Amino acid sequence: MKKKIPVIIVSGFLGSGKTTFLRYLLKESNKKFGLIINEFGDVGIDGDLIKSCDKCDESEEECVIELNNGCLCCTVQDDFVPSIKALLEFNHPIESIIIETSGLALPIPLIQALNWPEIRSSIYLDVVVGIVNGESMLNGSPINDLNKITKQYNQTDRIDHNTSIEELFEEQLEVSDIVLVSRSDILNDHQFDVVKNKIQGSLNSSTPVLKSKNGKIDLNYIFDSNFKKETYKEFLTEEHDHNHVELVSDSFKSNYFLEKNDFEKEMSKILDELNILRIKGRIWIPNKSLPLQIQIVGKKINTWFEEAPDNCWRPNDNAGLELVIISFDEKSIKTFNKKIKEKFKILSEPKIAI
Repeated sequence: MKKKIPVIIVSGFLGSGKTTFLRYLLKESNKKFGLIINEFGDVGIDGDLIKSCDKCDESEEECVIELNNGCLCCTVQDDFVPSIKALLEFNHPIESIIIETSGLALPIPLIQALNWPEIRSSIYLDVVVGIVNGESMLNGSPINDLNKITKQYNQTDRIDHNTSIEELFEEQLEVSDIVLVSRSDILNDHQFDVVKNKIQGSLNSSTPVLKSKNGKIDLNYIFDSNFKKETYKEFLTEEHDHNHVELVSDSFKSNYFLEKNDFEKEMSKILDELNILRIKGRIWIPNKSLPLQIQIVGKKINTWFEEAPDNCWRPNDNAGLELVIISFDEKSIKTFNKKIKEKFKILSEPKIAI
């Protein structure tokens, strides 16, 4: 069985800094990416900038697909699904797919499109990154040139939804797992707090709002974390020596016997109570040949059956649980571990796997 490929969605209006962030991500990561770049207009500037970042050689430029329709959510069947399928069939296997939206695409239909029958068995949503221009936001709008975007939005025939700019921005924030404030290096501490407060009104309380200069952040916010406690530093200044945000992570392992439905039900309750940022792991269920993979970002729970690496931890009698929990709050981690032990010990005793 092939492994599902994680999908990263990057959203933000024109001038927010999406392409700068992607160029940094591509240069600094050693992963092989497939990219879908959704733009307005017939000339793919963003795609050219990304291809020129020294990450894609000529033999791999097919891994960058440019869609100039302006709004992926309006062309799911015609453009989006075929693009995903093309990346999955690419000669050089990819490890992750990045989708850069035009900023005028409704993010929720795009997220739902990942469950399209033709592709849902091959991909899963890993993280949604929202990018906001800090300077513009300080001046009262998330868009650098509001008049230009509004005119473009009202006159185009490439979008068939009537969502206002304000509603689009709110929805982008609502679905974001991480929000980057670009051009934050020109903001003082008070100005950044003003911008952050404006943004956080539309966010889940556990969603990090991070400073970003020239697209730089700690990529551990995007990719997998190690199974141990670590402190990650966001890129605030060239010296990177102060004002850091601490992420606390811990691992949980047990031989408790859990059913899939019980796990998801109880996990939803726990996530409603605690400030947990991210959870990853596996459940081994008797009579199942493959472990159940767990991917949780915020309150979104993704599960599927997939083979585990040979060298990973395995429970006794093929029945058990392994999780990594990530939060800004060490108290939430401790409370999570206590709750999960109490809940799952009770659930594990009399149940029979399905």
